Amino acid sequence: MLLFSLAGYLGSQAQQRPKAGLWFAANLPVNFTKHWQWHNDAGYRTLGTSVEPLQYLYRTGIRYNFNKQWNTAGGVAFFFTKTNFSKSDNEFGNEFRFWEEVNHHRPLNETLQLLLRFRTEQRFFGATSIKKEYTGYRFRFRPGFNLKLNNIWSVQLTDEYMRQMANNEFSFDQNRLTFSGIYLFNKTAQLQAGYMWLKWPKDDQHILTFTFTKTISLHGDNKQK
Repeated sequence: MLLFSLAGYLGSQAQQRPKAGLWFAANLPVNFTKHWQWHNDAGYRTLGTSVEPLQYLYRTGIRYNFNKQWNTAGGVAFFFTKTNFSKSDNEFGNEFRFWEEVNHHRPLNETLQLLLRFRTEQRFFGATSIKKEYTGYRFRFRPGFNLKLNNIWSVQLTDEYMRQMANNEFSFDQNRLTFSGIYLFNKTAQLQAGYMWLKWPKDDQHILTFTFTKTISLHGDNKQK
C-alpha cells in the first residue's frame, strides 16, 4: 500500500503546474520599407525556476504599418511543449499556428500611451502519448499602458485575456497580467524585464519575463547591414 501511495503521489506531482517560471524571448523585426516589416520572435520557457525547458517557440510573419498608431500582422508559429511537468519525462508535443493581429498605439499625453492588441490564432496540436491530435481557435485581447520616464527608461502595464474554442467548447483559456520595465540601449535595441501573474482555469503562476529586441532597417536613413 505504501508503494502504491508513493507512486500515486509522485504521479500527481508530475501533473502539477509549477508555481513559478522564467520566460526568455528575443525579437528581431526587419523593416523592409516604412510600411512593411518581417516579424521574428523566439522564446524559451522554463519548467519552474530551473533551466529545464518547458516550451520552445518561434513565430514569424509579415507586418504592415498604416501609420505610427495602427498596424496589422499575420504569420505562422511553431511551439514545442512538454506533455507533463516531470523533469524525468522528455516528451514534447508539437503545435503549429496561424496567427493574425491588429495593434493600436494611442498617445494620451507626452509620456503616456494606450496600447491595444487583438490577436486570433488557429492552433493545430499533434498527437502525443497522452492526447490525440486536436484543433483550437483562440481569441486574445490585450489592453495596456506605456509610461515614458525619460529618454532611456519606461514602464509598461498590460492585461491579456484569452478564450479558446476547442472540443466544441468556447471557454476561458488564460489571463496574463504583466508589469515590466524597458531600458533603451539606442533607437534600435531595448531590453524589457518584468513580472507576470498568469491565471489558468484551475491554477496560477508567477513568471519573470525577459525580452531583448533588436530592430534592423533596410531602408532610408536607418539602413543597417
